[in-house]
Amino acid sequence: MKLLLVRALLPLVAGGALLAGCTSTQQGTASPAQSSTAGGGETSAPESSSAAGGGTQSITDPCTLLEKGDLATYGDFNEPENKTLGTARVCKYQKKIASASDKSMVVGVNVRDDARADQLNDQGAGVSDKDVNGRKAKEAPETQGVGCTLALPVGDSRVDVLVTAVGSTDEACQIAETVAKTAVEPRLPKG
Repeated sequence: MKLLLVRALLPLVAGGALLAGCTSTQQGTASPAQSSTAGGGETSAPESSSAAGGGTQSITDPCTLLEKGDLATYGDFNEPENKTLGTARVCKYQKKIASASDKSMVVGVNVRDDARADQLNDQGAGVSDKDVNGRKAKEAPETQGVGCTLALPVGDSRVDVLVTAVGSTDEACQIAETVAKTAVEPRLPKG
């Protein structure tokens, strides 16, 4: 019974860590972009690693960067939770748990107009460089929980791919990188 209770509560605790653990405080006022992007997006690799200037302001709905179907290889997920947390636009998916033997998982995308990839917070295990389809990304594994954040540069802004509530931090980083390469990065603005 205790194991079932832990499995039921772990995704909730991990989801809170997902949303709160990787934030940075920035002064200013957030304002919505003027247009939105289509849900499907492009699937080709970007022409450059990151553009000077530009940014994420055109991404008004973070769920256009990651769709439920993109996560099908990892199991069945609930409908997305789409909200604003601080200055970040957040889209979060939580894996459905059918039995006590199911593994939990939370996958999210945070759009940050006011933070660069090189400003990704160290979560205790350092910040390392990654290449995601030609973009010079940053990765921050967590040491306090089981999770990983991968920050993708978009001009002077960034998009974070976060994975928590999985078996290990290494697994979280592997999933974050795969999701970033196959789903999120191809849909990001190229300029």
